[in-house]
Amino acid sequence: MKVSTKGRYGLRVMLDIALNQGEGVVTLRDISRRQAISQKYLWQVINPLKAAGILRTVRGVHGGYALARPPEAISIRDLVEVLEGDLTLVTCVAKPETCERSIACTAREAWSEIETQLNAAMRGITLKDLIQRQTDREARSGLNYDI
Repeated sequence: MKVSTKGRYGLRVMLDIALNQGEGVVTLRDISRRQAISQKYLWQVINPLKAAGILRTVRGVHGGYALARPPEAISIRDLVEVLEGDLTLVTCVAKPETCERSIACTAREAWSEIETQLNAAMRGITLKDLIQRQTDREARSGLNYDI
């Protein structure tokens, strides 16, 4: 599995919204400016996240986007699955009927184990974790002029 630009940008967009929604909803224009992603491309990321119930929309002059769930309830796995689709590494893991050897295949067992661990790792990192990492990074890199 290789995460596409859509998946990578999706994670950046969600982190941007999570970090900036404290001031109200976040506009597409602001996300585009901060993340250096075209507004046109952002629609391809935003729409599936809205449809999946991960983002909510506020319409109108002061409209924009906000998280539809708390950050601790949104994992990297959730985002990647919505934006990339099926995350199966090898078809026979999800659909054993596609391979006549699947019942007694040691390689399939290995792929299945790898997929299980990868999914657990992606479920184990939430948007809340990324917010904390970003906050910590900014605190470490911030200049301090205290005397």
